[in-house]
Amino acid sequence: MSDMKQDSKGKGPIIAVVAVVALVAVGAMVMMSGNGVAESEEAELSQIAPASADAAKDENAPMIKLGNPVVAKVNGEEIMRSDVFNFISGLPEQVRQMPIQTLFPLALEQVVNNRVINAKAGSAELTADPEVEQLVNQAKDQIVRNVFIDRQIDAQITQKKLLKAYQDMLEEMGEIKETHARHILVDSEEKGREVIAKLNEGGNFEELAKEYSTGPSAQNGGELGWFAKGEMVPEFAEAAFAMEPGSVSKDPVQTQFGWHVIKVEDRRTRKEPEFEAVKPQLEAQLRQQVLTELVEGWQKDAKIKKFDINGEPVKK
Repeated sequence: MSDMKQDSKGKGPIIAVVAVVALVAVGAMVMMSGNGVAESEEAELSQIAPASADAAKDENAPMIKLGNPVVAKVNGEEIMRSDVFNFISGLPEQVRQMPIQTLFPLALEQVVNNRVINAKAGSAELTADPEVEQLVNQAKDQIVRNVFIDRQIDAQITQKKLLKAYQDMLEEMGEIKETHARHILVDSEEKGREVIAKLNEGGNFEELAKEYSTGPSAQNGGELGWFAKGEMVPEFAEAAFAMEPGSVSKDPVQTQFGWHVIKVEDRRTRKEPEFEAVKPQLEAQLRQQVLTELVEGWQKDAKIKKFDINGEPVKK
């Protein structure tokens, strides 16, 4: 769809991270030039680093030997290629899509910097420093809380509850009608009526869209695809859903984008989403609901007294 859719609406050194992704297969070797990449390795590489897998088919791509060589040394301590891959493995997926030849040196530089800083920090003998101990204890407390909460929630997330949430979601959604439409967007009512007159004379809607429409769907013959009523701006949606399939608007429809000549191609009921497709979303919502209920219950069991900013008792 296109032009008419509505918008859905510490302390410590800060080191910029630049990521690279690659696949390590210790003891294996592959020539990433021409078509020289084994099928099993190519499939695995495609899952981890699509951009690198594409590069493997490029005859101009440089050779990359699979293995785990030493890629740097810091004060005699070896940094293996796997150390760099371990560093980047938790970075955002969109970053891992970038070309490996460009990003590997930058990722290596970050790993080297970390080793240098670790060495300097280690020589400062701060392990028993009160500030360090306080921060370590805070981090430990947070980890313990997270593990405890996750386990408490996990115990209450069942397939039965997820299926119940799925059925509730379907009932709340109800039956959703969709319309398949095209439009021709122009900058004035006069031009819109000119287009309608040409259509009444037998003009082809798609060709007229390419000739007259100023919207991004023009080159596709004004194609907007399938949409629900709430997914379009109100004026356009009201007009489109009031029309019969196969009909063209008798008058131009004005919206914030201009004037539209609308053609409704078809109408249908939207297919219900499959359970597995929405399961992650349902589970996230259910986990939040369970957490809220757990905390409320724990608060009732605890003896809690609250005071205001001045330490005075809070009035109920």
